[in-house]
Order: sequence, then C-alpha cells, then structure tokens
Amino acid sequence: MTKISPFHEGELEVQRLAGEQEIATKVGDLIQETVLPRALDFIRQQSVIWIGIEDQENLLWAFPLFGSPGFINPNEGEMIEIYLGKKHAIPDKWLSYLKKGKSIACLVIELSSRRRVRINGIIQGINEGRLEIDVQQTYPNCPKYIRKRELQGEPDLYQFHYKSSGTAINAQLENIINQSDTAFVASNGPNGADVSHRGGASGFIKCESDNKITVPDYKGNSMFNTLGNFKANPFGGLIIIEFNQDYYLQLTGKINICFNKEHPKLTTGGTNRFWELVIHKWQLFQLESNFKWESLDFSPHNP
Repeated sequence: MTKISPFHEGELEVQRLAGEQEIATKVGDLIQETVLPRALDFIRQQSVIWIGIEDQENLLWAFPLFGSPGFINPNEGEMIEIYLGKKHAIPDKWLSYLKKGKSIACLVIELSSRRRVRINGIIQGINEGRLEIDVQQTYPNCPKYIRKRELQGEPDLYQFHYKSSGTAINAQLENIINQSDTAFVASNGPNGADVSHRGGASGFIKCESDNKITVPDYKGNSMFNTLGNFKANPFGGLIIIEFNQDYYLQLTGKINICFNKEHPKLTTGGTNRFWELVIHKWQLFQLESNFKWESLDFSPHNP
C-alpha cells in the first residue's frame, strides 16, 4: 500500500531543490491530525500563541495573542479554544481576520525552554469570547535558532497601541529590524495556513531597500513548510519584535525565494538559501502590558 505524503507539491518541490527528500519523508511521520496527549499540558501552561492568517485582501499577517496560563484550551487535541478576554485589547484589524471557515495557523512556543508546537486548522467561530479552531495538522518543531527569554509576570492585562503604517521602510523601522533577533512568518498553501518562528543573531534580517527585506533560511527540519507554501502561493507575512521597547512590526507582501545564491550582507549558515519580502503594507504597534521579557541567551545554533 502506497503511503500518502503529508506534503503538498510546493513542499515536495522545495525538498527536491534542497536535496532533502529522504529526511523530509522520515520527519513527515511527526505530522498528526490531532495534538498528541503529551503536548496538551504544555499548551495549557502557555501565555502566548502566535497566529498566522489572511486578511480580506488575501494578504498574510502574523501576530500574537496573550493571556494567563489556561487561556489556551487544547481539550482532547481535536479542537483548540483561545480565550479572547476583555482585558486583552486586541487591535480591531486583527479581530476582523478571525472569521468562521478561515484557515488559521497557530504556534505555541515557550521561549525559555525553546519548546514549540505548530497547530494549523479551520476557525469554527467565536463563542462566548472563545476562538474555536478545528485542528487539521499539528507537529512539534526543533529548538534551533530560538533566543531564550523568560516571561516575567502574567499577561492578564495588555493593549497594543497603533503607531503608524505605510508601504516603505523608514529609519525607525530599519532600526527595529536591525536590532531584532526574533520574528514569526505566516504563509498559506494547499494544506492551509502556517506560522513559524525565525530567529538568529541581532540583525539577521536585512533591509535591502525601502520596500524589500531579506530573511536567511537556515538548516531546519527539512519539511520546508514555509518555503513550500511560498512556492505554491508567493505571499507571506512577517512580524518582527523589538523586545526592548515592545515594538511589533508587521509586514506583508510578495515573496521571492532564492536557492544556491550567495548574498553579500546575509549569513545563511551554509545553505545559500534565503527569501525576499517585497512589502505591500506594514503596520507598527507598541505593546503596553503588565509583563516583560527577560533575555537569557542566544541559540548556540545561530550561524
């Protein structure tokens, strides 16, 4: 009996281009249709979940939802509920994306332990302040390139303040990008939406011009979910966090993938692989909250 691949054609194509089909086939067994029992308590203990989703114009965005431990309820692993509390002031733009029937990506990541679980599914609706998501695909990720940070305080009260938006990078945004070591990327392909962590040394993401940035693609789990989605649907969203001043910079636009190509300013860790985001729109928010992130150390895997 022929085994059905969990990967769509875009992912399979990138795996072939990278020469990592054999590894991908093996690690593909990690992909499940429900959250594994051993991950349920881990999810319940978390205070942040990262979301990837399309807007009404089919542009992709990534953003976080915070709450006290327990605000994410994985139930038995077939449905995820996320409590959208009254004390959690989520920008109206973000809330408007959360519509019934839409594909949504979730990433539960604990920066202090570098443990993470990806959960992709379909929104069933918002009932009594809880976002309900039917799980379609879930799997753990490796701990590489994550800068350790400890969450100080419980995020039971916060508000994102809109600062500015536009289509071209200015000096303030370039400074945020140059200082950041953590980002999250949203994509959408034949198997639905996906959101993934990207990290490295400070300034690992580079500004090419006022409307283009480049992001290195380090060696990972060989699944190539993000790049595979980009192959199938060349649009993506990125949120870059500058933890010192609590800036959250969202960018969305067209994606160009570069294989076997050296970049004069970019460190790829030997993959010679990176992707460009040609910016269609950006939004800048600043977080006001009763919690802070304490920086611990960089990942030893950073190039």
